[in-house]
Amino acid sequence: MNARSESALFWDDEQALLGLQVRAFFFDPAIVDARGDWVDRALPVLAPTRPTPLHAPGERGQYAISELLAHPDAVFEHGNGLLCLTDRSEDRRDHDPSAWTRQVRGDALVQAVVAAIAVAGQRQLPTVALLRCHNALYQIDPSPAALECIATSIVPAQRYCGQTGPVSVQQLAAYCEPRLRGLPAGAAASTVALTTGVQCDIAFADTTPSVAGIAES
Repeated sequence: MNARSESALFWDDEQALLGLQVRAFFFDPAIVDARGDWVDRALPVLAPTRPTPLHAPGERGQYAISELLAHPDAVFEHGNGLLCLTDRSEDRRDHDPSAWTRQVRGDALVQAVVAAIAVAGQRQLPTVALLRCHNALYQIDPSPAALECIATSIVPAQRYCGQTGPVSVQQLAAYCEPRLRGLPAGAAASTVALTTGVQCDIAFADTTPSVAGIAES
């Protein structure tokens, strides 16, 4: 693998899926899972940087915005923003670096973004969505169209699910995934900082920045 540094991250591939710009980093899970520190195990692409976890290992914080409630697997402070991690590594299935776009689950990608939306909305900080699989770490940047689709679907998803209370990450992602598949193909995600310009159910952002952008700010 390429050498990592404090100021640059080296992703192995990048593709547009579901209106999301997805960057992929592949690693040897035997080596990474043997690391003594759980942060190094969870976020191998960031070594040797040291993001600060907001919760103890295995502890899930609660984040809410509008009628959305999320309990992400981990949230970290990193530079001037946050990293929101969805961990799906327990399935132990390797992703092939040459075929990962057919193997990564669309619902998991969307769930990771939805969880990050809740974190960003409550904390009012730039928040990056990350998905950890058995041998891969994915960074997911939604296009403005994808983010608006998710944000404006919170209340409709609540009605669709017959909820009297907030919808979960899984419920909102399931409602949004087919709608995201209908977005125009090739819509690239921007990597500018979060702002408050989008007109939707939650008005906190119009995109998410890259991990490297947060670290350098």
